[in-house]
Amino acid sequence: MIVMMAFMPEIAFSQTARVVVPAGSFHSVLPEVEGKPVDVDSFYMDETAVTNEEYLEFLKDNPEWKRSKILPVFTNNGYLREWKSDLDPGYENVGVNRPLTRVSWYAANAYCAAQGGRLPTLNEWEYSAQLMEFDSAAEMNTFSSGLINWYSGIDVKNLAEVGSTGIENTEGIKDQFGLVMEWVEDFKPITADELSLDCGTVGRMNTLGSVYSYAASIRYITRMSFNPKITTGMVGFRCAYDVPAPSSQNNISGEIL
Repeated sequence: MIVMMAFMPEIAFSQTARVVVPAGSFHSVLPEVEGKPVDVDSFYMDETAVTNEEYLEFLKDNPEWKRSKILPVFTNNGYLREWKSDLDPGYENVGVNRPLTRVSWYAANAYCAAQGGRLPTLNEWEYSAQLMEFDSAAEMNTFSSGLINWYSGIDVKNLAEVGSTGIENTEGIKDQFGLVMEWVEDFKPITADELSLDCGTVGRMNTLGSVYSYAASIRYITRMSFNPKITTGMVGFRCAYDVPAPSSQNNISGEIL
């Protein structure tokens, strides 16, 4: 009985918290930005990546996105291929509280829309990812070197639980690094047609002159190599939400929903 209950999705399911990210700016590695900071408005973002349990609940209410029902225009043949069936992720194999992967950009969009949100923009995701604190440049470079190694060999067969990496930004958003890569709304900006995943291109994108920006360059260009129907085991997603207009009844500063 204990084993059966451990893999019951009704018990494992919980809606992730939404964390407010305050407005600010960050430096992008995209060449057209030319080192100028990019302004980002305040927004909410999921504390952790969407899990298999959460996506299962979405499928129950939106059967058109089940593996047997989804239209080919929205995905390739790899969609949810590791699930046992339409409504059975096979927790004994994929694990409990693991990030959902092998879903297309279209499916990720549909999920977020059903939650009243959307995929984060590229700038929102990258801005949140840069809200990290390091005690020294050496510490930042050590962290970034680890990221470069991780990007080169994400272990899709042994994904850890969401929230388990120990990596979080200053606002409490977890696992933007070290778990899976994530879909963003505009994952393939205009410059994608002019760039390729090679050392020369990554080097040219490295405008900030640090290992940290070099790691970001790899992330940007890897995303640009995707198409919206791709379903890979190294890519999951989380949702973003627009911050409501401030009022006397609504104080969003530091708020977690």
